[in-house]
Amino acid sequence: MIKVEIVTPKGYAYSGEVELVNIPTEEGEIGVLENHMHLISSLKPGLVFFNGNKEEGFFVTEGIVEVTPKKVNIIAEEATPVGEIDPGEVKKKYEEVVKKLASAKTREELEEIEKEREIYETLMSLVVRK
Repeated sequence: MIKVEIVTPKGYAYSGEVELVNIPTEEGEIGVLENHMHLISSLKPGLVFFNGNKEEGFFVTEGIVEVTPKKVNIIAEEATPVGEIDPGEVKKKYEEVVKKLASAKTREELEEIEKEREIYETLMSLVVRK
């Protein structure tokens, strides 16, 4: 078993022991078991899930992950339990973000909206499969 903690600016979103944790990183999705090599990576918006069960995972946004042989620390800007994701709200927010893309005036504004779009596209892919 490996200890997993998911922390956000609001506090702990999850703390427990699991056999396997899957994590979306900038380099791709990784699966971590006990005695995994040390690793530090950037998170990519996506689903963190345990023991192959995507229904009980957490949608995370940007952040970092630190893996040691006995523990995984995930520090994310946001972490939402999959069961609390409202498909109607996600669709509405996604449509709002797409509209904002057309009105972006600066490169910085466009980059920020693109990040938001990526988050909601990933969320849309999760709620569509439900």
